[in-house]
Amino acid sequence: MNIDANVQKILSLLFKKWIIIILFAIIGAILAGVYTHYFTTLTYSSSVEFLAYVQDSNKELSDSTNAAQQASNTSKMNYAIKMLDTYIELFKTNEFNQTVANEINKEYGTSYTAGQIKGSITIEPVANTAMFKITVITGDPDMSYQIAHQLEKSIPSKMETANNGMVSASVEDIALKATTSESLGYSKKCLFGFIAGAVLAAAYIILRDLLDIRVKGNDNLSERYGIPVLGTIPEFELKASAAKAVNKEKGEQK
Repeated sequence: MNIDANVQKILSLLFKKWIIIILFAIIGAILAGVYTHYFTTLTYSSSVEFLAYVQDSNKELSDSTNAAQQASNTSKMNYAIKMLDTYIELFKTNEFNQTVANEINKEYGTSYTAGQIKGSITIEPVANTAMFKITVITGDPDMSYQIAHQLEKSIPSKMETANNGMVSASVEDIALKATTSESLGYSKKCLFGFIAGAVLAAAYIILRDLLDIRVKGNDNLSERYGIPVLGTIPEFELKASAAKAVNKEKGEQK
């Protein structure tokens, strides 16, 4: 059997069992919705956006002091963009996050750890710009805001002391306290559950057909043994013969 015939056979099989596929898909969507409702924690986010820039042209941009003095705004911006990845890695260090935690604990009387700070923040550079955005996501709106607000002060301070202060940062979008939780994504997760259920059902149907070794008809018999079928015995004849045999046995017993 060629590939096209196999594909056609599988599609035909799935079409015949479409009710099972739809049923599994609905069950998958329901289970995804139940899981999302009962086992997904609400989260709150606060974000702050920074602009990295070279403060003045007197600071060294290359091995040549003369080149630094003649640097254009474009070259300074390019340098800031080039250095962003380095600074982002600095913001991920345990030392920096412990400093942030200490400052928050001192101001708010909390007991945050460096691990909590590090695990709650996501840093993303804005493509083709010298800007980067830090998003803080936790299960507490106050905690998210406190961390983001502290980063407004800690990030510029860290950049001033790192790399001889060649690149600075300014806050372009301040942190705001979240008033509502992030969406639980019911529609997306239910759609995923629907698709997963349908795929599992299709896999089950195909696997069951492959493992079924019974002969289901003339075509199946010819396909399996590669010989033509000359004739078949109808089922009703078998039933009639069996009935006659039973009646005959009853007559002999009498």
